[in-house]
Amino acid sequence: MKKLFLFIFLYISILFGEPLERGIPVTVLLQSGSTQKADFIGISKDTIFLGGYINEKFTTVKILSSRIASITDSTGNIIDLTKIDSLLHIQTDTISSRDTASKRSINISQKALFFAIERRPIDSALAARIGDLAMQTAREHGEQPLSISTKDFPECTESSCIFDAAKKGNAASLWTGELKPGKHQDSLDLFIHRYAFDKSENTTERLSLSAKNATSELLSDDKFLHLLEKAEKRYTPIVEKKSYIFVETDPEGASLAKKGGNVICRTPCSFATEDSIRVELEAYWNVDNTLWASKAVIRPIFGDTAKISLRLKRVQPEIAIYTEPSGADIFNSKEIDKNSRAVGRTPKVFSTLEPGPADLLLWKPGYKDTLISFNVNAIGKTELDIKLTPISNAEDQKAQEKFIAIRKRVTWGHILIGTALAPAVAGGILLYLSDKDYSKAKDLKDELEMPSSANGENYQKLIDKNHHYSNRGTGEFYTGAGALLLAGGLLITGIVISF
Repeated sequence: MKKLFLFIFLYISILFGEPLERGIPVTVLLQSGSTQKADFIGISKDTIFLGGYINEKFTTVKILSSRIASITDSTGNIIDLTKIDSLLHIQTDTISSRDTASKRSINISQKALFFAIERRPIDSALAARIGDLAMQTAREHGEQPLSISTKDFPECTESSCIFDAAKKGNAASLWTGELKPGKHQDSLDLFIHRYAFDKSENTTERLSLSAKNATSELLSDDKFLHLLEKAEKRYTPIVEKKSYIFVETDPEGASLAKKGGNVICRTPCSFATEDSIRVELEAYWNVDNTLWASKAVIRPIFGDTAKISLRLKRVQPEIAIYTEPSGADIFNSKEIDKNSRAVGRTPKVFSTLEPGPADLLLWKPGYKDTLISFNVNAIGKTELDIKLTPISNAEDQKAQEKFIAIRKRVTWGHILIGTALAPAVAGGILLYLSDKDYSKAKDLKDELEMPSSANGENYQKLIDKNHHYSNRGTGEFYTGAGALLLAGGLLITGIVISF
């Protein structure tokens, strides 16, 4: 049974067997005017060899060249038969040449024996490249490749004889292959066979290639290397350590991020991840000062694509900041100066409509400035617990004390500027009232100067009212002017000490 199996294996795979009788697809025009599609195999003297399927079996026929008017290839070009000076594929004397070949003495012990790749004439160059690549790869893997043919076994007329001879010669392995037309147009199938004598192990691997780009495909992504490794049964497939997640939201256009991370994309979108345990995603959309968001938790599977659909709802994220010790001023910036204004003091909880990356600076006398960079969660509360670092350097302590003094001076300057507003407003109002009272006193004076008013019974009353408005206007004027002067002094003083 073992002999029968090996005979079948070698009959299929080595060049000693019949060549692959497939040629170039052509259209044949006979002298009689009839046409026929066939495979052009070759030409020998005045005989043309054509191939085709008869009763589902590929058959080669011989036709005298005088009976053929023309032969055109698949593109419509006429093949010039006069330029083909020898038979392309059919070898009528292969057996006799083996019988008459001189016996060569070769050492095949522990060698990897490589027979030439079976192929069509049109694929000869490609088959030669594949053979060279196979031997070079075997050499790089520490093997001893040896290119052989049936002529190296002149005493053998059967494939089983070659197999026995290789085994007796202590060969390490026997490699053969075929390059055949694929099932689809412009495609090729490469078959690689290997028999390991030490393990009595036979393997066959197949690789499909594009006829136009066969060489580049062989070399891309280590396809040919992996093909040989599979034949040697030492190929370890690379497991892709990535999974893919597709997310869609209602409404679309939401920013998508991992919880605590930066924005990945805008929905609908997909992304790759190497996380294997747990991924928490957040999608959020800020419109008209309102934040809409949703979240999901998934467990990715390597090589798989997960699909998630999220409906956004209205949310109000919060940031909670705690420090040890407490009482640190919070600044919404990366740096502070004498004019910076704190947004709060720890412990502090405040709302935000801006999820994603954020920066805050914490400042407290006697401690180093602490800049914290973090990501605001779109849903729920983002809690920050910060331990402040005391200042240990004397120079840094002096620099902070100087900064504190400047900030105090600026604070008092701002207080004075703000305080100047009250006397300025009061002074303005008093001057306005003074002007009103002066206008009334003037009107009364004009009325008293009229001749008809000199002997009236209300004359004395008008005089008293005139004095009242005049005196009140004078008091309001001086008081208002003084208030304006005070406001000016406060304003100037506040401006001066603020700079």
